[in-house]
Amino acid sequence: MKKSYFIRTYHIIGWLLLISTLLLISDVGFRLIKLFIQHQSNSFMTEYTQFLNKYVILVCNGLQQVCAFSIIITIMFMVPEIIIRIWKDSLVNIVKSIWLTYRVGKFLQIHATYEDERKVNRYNNAVKKAIIDVQNTTVLFNMKLPNEIGVHGMILDNKEAIREEIANRLPAYSFSNVQRVKSNLRIEGTKIR
Repeated sequence: MKKSYFIRTYHIIGWLLLISTLLLISDVGFRLIKLFIQHQSNSFMTEYTQFLNKYVILVCNGLQQVCAFSIIITIMFMVPEIIIRIWKDSLVNIVKSIWLTYRVGKFLQIHATYEDERKVNRYNNAVKKAIIDVQNTTVLFNMKLPNEIGVHGMILDNKEAIREEIANRLPAYSFSNVQRVKSNLRIEGTKIR
């Protein structure tokens, strides 16, 4: 089974949403600064406030353009998935996919002791990249394996726990064994009810 559009774009859309949110917050901040500068009535600082106002307006205009561009790019990545889900599947399954991706990622994370902190942090970073795509008839779990043998071994030791956790969260699906496809771990499920 090939990677779905959801799996290929999940992290990209997440980063674009984060960037868009940060740009919106900074745009609001600069608008507040602009309002504050425009309402200054100190006659001793008029030259300074005019100079500052000119550059704050430039930054505000630039931020508005970058923010609009970021939002448009984010929407362009999201619209195909939404159209595909409306046409062939259900929008509820997008929410399920995002929620299960988050919950299984949290389930797989482990806490480090002082001796193996670096290895555990790399393991947790690899686990954060795991994605579950729930559709009406199928479920696909995909996780990219890291290149480090120690972390790789930790993930392979937990592969049955991963399968069991996904199967418990989605009892209406029958899951295959954990398969390794190139540098990815993959679990496929089909609806049984």
